Amino acid sequence: MKVLIVGSGKISDSELLKNRHHWADFVIAADGGAESLMKAGLTAQVLLGDFDSVSVPVLEEMKGNHHTEILNFPKKKDFTDMELAINLAAERGASEVVILGGSGSRLDHTLANIMLLSNLLNRGIKGCLEDANNRIYLIRDRIAVKKQDNRKVSLLSLSPAVEGLTTKGLEYKLENAVLKFGSSFGISNEFIEETAEITIKKGLLLVFVSKD
Repeated sequence: MKVLIVGSGKISDSELLKNRHHWADFVIAADGGAESLMKAGLTAQVLLGDFDSVSVPVLEEMKGNHHTEILNFPKKKDFTDMELAINLAAERGASEVVILGGSGSRLDHTLANIMLLSNLLNRGIKGCLEDANNRIYLIRDRIAVKKQDNRKVSLLSLSPAVEGLTTKGLEYKLENAVLKFGSSFGISNEFIEETAEITIKKGLLLVFVSKD
């Protein structure tokens, strides 16, 4: 099952939201994510959170939609609304999750949401955090990424080191390389084929497909 999670971060591309909403089998609004959905004329199967980021009118409208399940959590809790949404997606049988509204001006929240991709990876669920300029993946084995105009590929190690890093379809080729945590060695590679393949033998690798 393909699940879309819409968070409270600003979503500047309404077409991206609409396309992903159409792609999804199940949609979860994490608190203020309901604002973006309602603005685009869309809804969700579940709205969850402590509701500190969603306006009263939108919350009441969502509550009035009998097709939307409302899950209210206390403000003092151990997990962010995004992590609660990811846990719910896994419990409901997600095989693939895309997160929109997971990035923004709060860098602590943005970084935490990127780290939450490990929550999905550890459950065997494909995950992607996406916004108008970026698609971010976390892998421990391989990924194939289709070429996108004006986008570059960047690789960052999330473990002390990524070993056995090999790339195909990118201008700067790597063969069984080691990428250490804290290194910018993997930033801004270019597509030279329609599909780029990235494989690793050990570690956790963040893959960014980004444009300026």
